[in-house]
Amino acid sequence: MAIITDTNMKINRISINAIDLSASEPMHSGKLFPIGEENKVIDEFFRTHVVDTREGKSTKSCRFIDEDATIKTKIKRFASNRNDEEFLKLAKELTENLFKIMKNSSSNSSGTYFVLELEIDNEGCIFLIKLDPKQGVQIDYDSLTVSVLENILPDSNDRVHKCAIIRFNKPENEEAELFVMDKQQKEGEPARFFIETYLQAEELLNNRIMSKEVVREAKEQFVSILPDVDSNKIYDSIDREFSNGSRIELAPSIRNILLDNVPESQENREIYVDHLTDEFVKDYLKKFPDHQTSFVVERKDNVVIYRGDKDQIFFRYNKGIITDINVSSNDNGDTIIKIAKHLNLKRDVK
Repeated sequence: MAIITDTNMKINRISINAIDLSASEPMHSGKLFPIGEENKVIDEFFRTHVVDTREGKSTKSCRFIDEDATIKTKIKRFASNRNDEEFLKLAKELTENLFKIMKNSSSNSSGTYFVLELEIDNEGCIFLIKLDPKQGVQIDYDSLTVSVLENILPDSNDRVHKCAIIRFNKPENEEAELFVMDKQQKEGEPARFFIETYLQAEELLNNRIMSKEVVREAKEQFVSILPDVDSNKIYDSIDREFSNGSRIELAPSIRNILLDNVPESQENREIYVDHLTDEFVKDYLKKFPDHQTSFVVERKDNVVIYRGDKDQIFFRYNKGIITDINVSSNDNGDTIIKIAKHLNLKRDVK
């Protein structure tokens, strides 16, 4: 899926529905929510959460468990006949499905359920977002009185419970059928209720695959972008940032590596680093459109390895002594290896 921007995302239809678990059935709208200039704030609210669902730290890249998954079947039916009537029918059925599942669970999380039809670079998607009820205060400046407003939209950076982008005409070469975010789950836990029970989907990627590709891309790009910086220094920064077992968010981690290596003399250094960070994330998601931007690093990186062309020289050491080893280059481009004296390095004679 393309990087989502204001210019390549179009909201075609919105349906507003309500899930009150104390009631016998959900409430659903019989008409579309109007989209237009008068609703710019609401439009921006949804756009923000679409981007967060694709690029946020709680996002999971997923695929449906099978071709007959209920949600997938219903959305495929709509995709073959995309009109207002079919969209409202889809929104009603999706809301009723979630209501029934939550009714039969221990959940007490009532709220508002929005169903949107989007186009992102002409790719059709259904966007689902569930919000908790929220109260706000309105001030009447004529009488200087206040009143409580019920069930208002939260701020765009407030806690939003569940979101999903479901793709119904994705490119055949891309595996991810949906991107799911569930902030109710504890950090690092998969969103099993929403993903597995309601959406009937499963996570597509694992941490090892994403770790391998991110590290490889970072090494290749940064050595090219920063030719005057010792590549050994860049590799050390990447290894520290992407250490096994650490939870990372791609953009902040890439920025940390760049701050470690972009010379202090670089003009407009902060702006330059931010630009390179944005470009890296953009290019990475374009190259790996099924990937997500947050994961736990999984690497078999107990050793550091240096290898010469044609394997004429091979140097390896355990990461436990990384602070006792220094590899750098001199002005002639020669590699200088400095090993702490206390390691008592000796040549084997056989």
